[in-house]
Amino acid sequence: MLGQTFYHQTIRKYVTLFGTLFNDINIEKKNSSGKVVSRQKVPIAYGPKQKFIQRLRQDPNLTKQVAIQLPRLAFEMTGMSYDPARKLNTVGKITQKSVVNGHNTLAKQFNPSPYIFDFSLYAFVENAEDGTQILEQILPFFTPEFNVSVNIITEMGVKLDIPIIIGGASSEDSYEGEFSTRRTIIWTINFTLKGFIYPDIKKGGKIIKSIDIAFRQQPEDEFASSELNKLVLESSTNFSESYLRLDTQDLNEKSSDFIVFEDSNINLGRNNIISKIKITPEGGSEQFIEPGDDFTANTQITVFNPPVDYNDENGEFS
Repeated sequence: MLGQTFYHQTIRKYVTLFGTLFNDINIEKKNSSGKVVSRQKVPIAYGPKQKFIQRLRQDPNLTKQVAIQLPRLAFEMTGMSYDPARKLNTVGKITQKSVVNGHNTLAKQFNPSPYIFDFSLYAFVENAEDGTQILEQILPFFTPEFNVSVNIITEMGVKLDIPIIIGGASSEDSYEGEFSTRRTIIWTINFTLKGFIYPDIKKGGKIIKSIDIAFRQQPEDEFASSELNKLVLESSTNFSESYLRLDTQDLNEKSSDFIVFEDSNINLGRNNIISKIKITPEGGSEQFIEPGDDFTANTQITVFNPPVDYNDENGEFS
């Protein structure tokens, strides 16, 4: 779709994160003196509630030696929706430096899209006491949200604080039926997870650390040339054109400086160069710089008298 193929496993990480929160819940059985006589870890698996209900009810006569073990937890992602309240600047970017073949390159990624993910957690228990034990090990941590830090895009170094918000809890007691029918109490707890979906990563961009700027003297005969695309004012007419000039020289002089467009002939900037400015980081152009870093720059100004031309073959002024 849209000519891009990528997969960051973002949604998979959200599902794994949610299930991991509840994989260490235990049920304790005590005797009349309050001493713990047994301790059982509650297993958890991904799947809809109906799947586990069917597994509980597929042996109504209790003729099999082993049924599904209770208590048990299950969870599923029930839906997702766009969250406009957390929308980021669409053209904003995340950048990360990488080294390819010994050269510093820049990987970039546009801002992610915010989404809300709906989850449901199910607790299947045989008696009310087991259900309340499970609830009391979950509910105190959500007030009403619980934040978890996740390395969501490791390649870009993106670490995200994800809030998981509890909605509410409800219970279902399937006590109707024959005396031989197994009783099951099902607690359902609803959660919302506020996450992001990230776009593709673009690589290959180089970090610009050295800049050369050349200034030239424009001959008078080039003012009449169509190769120079100047910024024209609204006061221009079919018989006389008015241009936007800089105040560096007398407006009555033909050699006044104009503001020109980038589509002007490229050869106009290669001849009659009178000065050059070169900006490099302190320590040289090979200095290690992270994207977005502030660094001290050295500025070198060179004046050419007489003017020189730029040589494409060796990339120098001569």
